[in-house]
This record gives sequence, C-alpha cells and structure tokens, in this order.
Amino acid sequence: MPKRQDSRRIATKGGDRIYQAEGVGTLGKHAKWVLSMVLLVLLAMGLTAVPETTNALATGASAISVSYDVSSGETLYGISKKFYLTGDYEQVAKINGLNPKTALRAGTTVTLRNPAVLGQYAVQPGDTLYAITNRFFDRDWYLNILMAYNGIADPNTDLKAGMTLRVPIPAGERRHAVRKGETLYGLSATYFDIQDYRQAIAVFNDIQKTPDSIQAGKTLLIPNPYYGAPIGKTANEAKALSVRTLSIEIDLTLHRLSVLSNGTVTKRFDIASGKKKGLTPTGTFEIVTKIKNPWYSAKGIPGGDPTNPLGSRWLGLNVPNTQGTKYGIHGTNAPASIGTNASAGCIRMLNEDVDWLYDSVPTGTKVTIRA
Repeated sequence: MPKRQDSRRIATKGGDRIYQAEGVGTLGKHAKWVLSMVLLVLLAMGLTAVPETTNALATGASAISVSYDVSSGETLYGISKKFYLTGDYEQVAKINGLNPKTALRAGTTVTLRNPAVLGQYAVQPGDTLYAITNRFFDRDWYLNILMAYNGIADPNTDLKAGMTLRVPIPAGERRHAVRKGETLYGLSATYFDIQDYRQAIAVFNDIQKTPDSIQAGKTLLIPNPYYGAPIGKTANEAKALSVRTLSIEIDLTLHRLSVLSNGTVTKRFDIASGKKKGLTPTGTFEIVTKIKNPWYSAKGIPGGDPTNPLGSRWLGLNVPNTQGTKYGIHGTNAPASIGTNASAGCIRMLNEDVDWLYDSVPTGTKVTIRA
C-alpha cells in the first residue's frame, strides 16, 4: 500500500503513556501508529453472497494494524488491555512470534492486528472534537483504506468499471459496483463522512451529549472505526463490541462453573472448591496465566505425573498480590472430590473438563466467584 507522506504517528508523553497526534505538544519517544492493512483471509470466508452491509470482523476482512514500540516496564498484558480492552495477551504474543512467558524488551516493536483502540489523545486547550477527529481520520487516510481493502495499488489505473468494491464504514461494510467514469478519489469523497468518525469517538468515550465541551487534559480513546458498529450504540454497547464476550461464573455453594457468551450460559461443569469457608477467594478476577501440565512446586511433582494434584491444566487468576500463581482453575488427580469442598482454595475440575476450558477461553477472560 502506498504510504502517505503525512502518515499519523502516536507519541508518548512523559511516563503516563498519554498518546498524542504528531505535532501537538512536546513529543517524547515515538510509538508508531502505522495505518497498514493486514489481509486476514479466512478459508471459510465466502464472498459470493454478501449482504449490502456487513460487519468487517464477521467476513474475515482486512484489518488496521498498529506498530507499537514497547517502553521499559511494559508487558504484553498491559498492552493488550490498552489496545484490545481485554487481558488476552496471548493473541499479541502469537501474532508477533513471542513467548508469552518472557518479559518484553524496551524498544521491541509489536504488531497489534485489528485492535479495538488505535491509541489515546490528551485533549489540549482549545481542542474541539471535530479538530481531534481530523487529526486521525481524513479523506486521504480513507483513500488508502479503500485501496488496501480492495487490493488496489494504483488508484488511477486499477479501478475498473464492473468491479465490486468493499467499502468499510463505521456502521459496518458495504459493497459498491463501480460504474464507468467513477474514480477512487470520488468514491472516497462519497463514502467518507467526518461526522461518522466524530460520532464514533464521541460514543466510545461517552461524550455524545457534550461533544463540544471537552475539558483540556481529558484523555480520549481513539477507536478502530471498523472494529464494530458503534454508531447508534451506547458507550457500553460500543465497547462491548470491542472485547471478547466469554466470561466465567463460579457458584461455590452449588459447586458449579458456568461458561457464558454474551451473558448466556453455554456450558456448565461440576467443580470442587476450598475445604473450609473463605479459602477460595470471591470477587471478579481475570485469567492471566495458562499452563499445560503444570508443575506442583509444593511437593516437586512434575507436570503430567499421575500423582500431580493440579491435573492437566492451570488457568491462573489475578487475585491481588498473587500474579496468577496461587489461585487458579485446574485439573485434579482425585476425580471423586468434584462436587465437594476439598481444595486448598483453588477451583478443581475433571481433567477432561479443564482441558476443554483451557482450549476455549483466552487469557483476559473475566471470572466471577460467588459464595
């Protein structure tokens, strides 16, 4: 894809990791925002019968990618929370060929494929939402988007009458049958409406009622306009489009673990929990570690050993001050204990059940435990 000479960049400001468009304020170490397009072709994708408006994610569409320079002390988990609004750091590690268990080195550049959030912007005195929107989205930018979505290298020669173009817009995606005499420049003017992107930012940041009264110093999230369809949605609904919908609820009284998708229970499993009241922590946590054949360090029992009480899988929870190493959901070598109060505080499952859970839910999945 041709590069724009004035391509946007995002920069850090001090130690607060506040992002600004280039040319605003004092720029520190750059964290590049390269609006490249990554073609995510799914084998099961069918383009022969496409509705007039579709969601870009559902069709395996091209996606915006962000090239991000890691600063000292940053983690894959933190980067995932910032750009994907979830702690699913394993997807970032996989895309970049990184070991998720290894600390990131400062200066490493990671690719963030189709993030929910493109960056953050610290509002300056005198800024308006319209002006901020123009810093990130304009017709030249949109022309490049159209070219990338449709594999067009030269907008002057590659557009042919009769072609069907994919046209991404914040409300979803459309198809356009090219007519004789039409140009890509003209089509970019037809389909790019700055108000759509202004509204997307407003809705995502819950300022749609007061878009022209933004206080200086406020930090705005700049959403990926093609990640979902935020227009007409509430702020919470818009953000819900940007995060994984799987969650886990655990009822200690019923000894039951439920897996939910969009709030609807899709799977239930019997579990064992703490042998005494209070041993198993209650509250809402996230899965932050996933380990196959975990080592039982308390007694030096290696992973995979039939006497290992942790069984075949470990999904560690970010209970405060534990880093996912003390409390977790794991298998067992004592299947008869399932359905009872038997553990030292963790959630036990049958090995075949925890294997399914390990394969089905990502890191960052929310886990709510109730007594």
